[in-house]
Amino acid sequence: MLHKVWIAGLIAVCLSLPGKESFSQSYPNQEESLPGNFDSTYLADYTGLFTTRLFLLFQNASLLINTAGDNIPKIVYRPNVNLRVGIAGFWKWFGLGLSIDNPFYKTDQDAYGKTSTLDLRVNAFGRVVAGELFLQQYHGYFISSPEKPDGTHYTLPDMRTFSLGLAGYWIYNARRFSIRAAFIQNERQKRSAGSLVVRPALLYYNITSDQGIIPAGLVNEYHIPLTSVVTSGTFYSLGLSPGYAYTLVFLKNIYLTAALFPGVAAQFSSYSGGEKAFSDFEFAFQLSGRFAFGYNSDKWFLGGSVQTGFNEVPDKLSKALFSYDVAQFRLWGGTRFDIFKKKKKIPAAF
Repeated sequence: MLHKVWIAGLIAVCLSLPGKESFSQSYPNQEESLPGNFDSTYLADYTGLFTTRLFLLFQNASLLINTAGDNIPKIVYRPNVNLRVGIAGFWKWFGLGLSIDNPFYKTDQDAYGKTSTLDLRVNAFGRVVAGELFLQQYHGYFISSPEKPDGTHYTLPDMRTFSLGLAGYWIYNARRFSIRAAFIQNERQKRSAGSLVVRPALLYYNITSDQGIIPAGLVNEYHIPLTSVVTSGTFYSLGLSPGYAYTLVFLKNIYLTAALFPGVAAQFSSYSGGEKAFSDFEFAFQLSGRFAFGYNSDKWFLGGSVQTGFNEVPDKLSKALFSYDVAQFRLWGGTRFDIFKKKKKIPAAF
């Protein structure tokens, strides 16, 4: 059944972790903080305000298989997903986001098939330590390349992918660099700064298709060996990626943020085709990135972000080279409110 409403649970645990010197609490309408927590000449703290935004979200899975067939270098699979619209809010340690299917544009299910989706994400953005937990499922894919001889697309309505992962971020220069300023806007980067960021990640991934991941039409047309025809596969990946993130601030309130994480993952896979089952273990190179741009002032902010490789599985299924990745594109605009400010008591007149 196609899910028309997708709830992206976005819990931003914006806890300002204490440094070695002292801990300081943020207050509404107060940018300055004690020097032990962060450098107020580089960062402004708005975690005491209610930060809210409207956003557009496009998140797409890309599955590539390189086979040993004739004249078919790769097969590209995609789910039939749509642009989504949503709203999100953050206050201190709590945040929540909700998105629904775009009511103004519908994808062509006759040409690309039906895809049901489940996408749940929990984000914890502290000043020193941040983390992401995600659960993602797509049911129903189409092959964007190659096409059928008549120009239409192969569809795989029973093909299902499921992934569950956890990634962390340790930010070395947390006193002057803020990942929260770039991606959830309850802080503001006032001056350009960067930081070494270490990213450990754990991932479980499963793919199944009762009729086989490669359709029979492609097997026959391109003479793909039967050893490349797989009906299911399971992956476990444990990786470590030391990377670097930098935010360039110019014209006072405009910023560009780039973060790259090259690393290595220990990966175990098991897969089956027909009545045969196989398993494999290897070390694989991984590369993920996060990029953001926008305008961020004391009250208003606009921007966008791109995230790639956060759910990547490069491996081999029998004779086929298998690669799965998810890219996320997001545009937003929002503001901050001091709705939790305590009212001043008026002294009684005598």
